[in-house]
Amino acid sequence: MDTQRLPLLREHDFPSSVPLVGPLIRLVRRFLYWLTAKWAVWFLIQQQNQINQIIGNWLREQESILIDLDRDLALLARTVAEIEIRQRYLEKMLEKIQAADQTQQDA
Repeated sequence: MDTQRLPLLREHDFPSSVPLVGPLIRLVRRFLYWLTAKWAVWFLIQQQNQINQIIGNWLREQESILIDLDRDLALLARTVAEIEIRQRYLEKMLEKIQAADQTQQDA
């Protein structure tokens, strides 16, 4: 995950592309929004931003844990490979010892 923070939610700007009266339409829209929904939407935006921040922090923690686990897994893989090499060596040594014992018993 990228270490950037999650973007914050923002209120809608209510643009208007109507020539000449566009700024007036925008002003009316903003007034109606302020009159009917601004406080409820503002509260929801604040709440969602807090949730996003908590989730972002949790994701960063999980990323750190995964990096540590990946490092531990690589170390374990190397250890297993070394043990397998030692095991093959010991198996060969055991075969030689058993062959030598068999030769002594046959003699």
